[in-house]
Amino acid sequence: MRPDPAAPELRAVAPLVTTTSPAQLVGAVTLVANGDRVVGVTSAELVRPLQGAPLAIVTKLDGSAQIPMASWFMGHYVGIGIVELGGAIPDGHDVVPLAVGSVCASVSTHGAPAAFCRIEQTAAGFTRTLLPIFVDRDDAGGMSDRTLQLASPVEPVDAAIDAEGCPAFAWLPPEPALGRKRGEVVVCAIGFPYRAQIAKPREQPVIAELLPLDDLGRALVVAPPPIEDRAELGEVHGEIDDHRSDPLAGLDD
Repeated sequence: MRPDPAAPELRAVAPLVTTTSPAQLVGAVTLVANGDRVVGVTSAELVRPLQGAPLAIVTKLDGSAQIPMASWFMGHYVGIGIVELGGAIPDGHDVVPLAVGSVCASVSTHGAPAAFCRIEQTAAGFTRTLLPIFVDRDDAGGMSDRTLQLASPVEPVDAAIDAEGCPAFAWLPPEPALGRKRGEVVVCAIGFPYRAQIAKPREQPVIAELLPLDDLGRALVVAPPPIEDRAELGEVHGEIDDHRSDPLAGLDD
């Protein structure tokens, strides 16, 4: 199998934009559904600097329809941002959430063809483009307490190309022994800047570290509590009252 730009699974990738006029692209967000619950996943570092700013998810790539982003929260893995939607995605639009069964539990693609699905802004709106990649385990050491999976482009690309927040899809071949009678397309990670720049497993430089999507399983089961309901330390004013009749009672002489 080869990365297919017409794969229907890619319709889960949508533009995340500011609500200013004209809308400015923040990055790609990938929508995943479990029954009626839908969340998005992207890089936390794309939305963190825009905390409090109104953002929206474009549902028609010509920019004519969007739904607001209600909120977002940090995932378990550093770099993961889970997006809560402020409304349902209408039928017939250019964005269709991916079923949770098409989320791969492993970042490793085991040699299957893989590609980033990127969102680009054009004069006519937005477009999805595929960037084929190799996925390699980082065996070069480093300070990380977990094994990294790194993405290198298959073909030479602009060194400034940005894959942050972009989902990495894998085109898995049939594997009857695993119950996979037909090939399938799964999302296995999102891209995050590879700042170490130590490893170079391929001829082309690494363009991104791949972050796992374990957080989606938790986010799609239970919605996070509203911010005002989360347990937080409150302020204490004044002195602490001691209601005992004798504060020294019980102490040895």
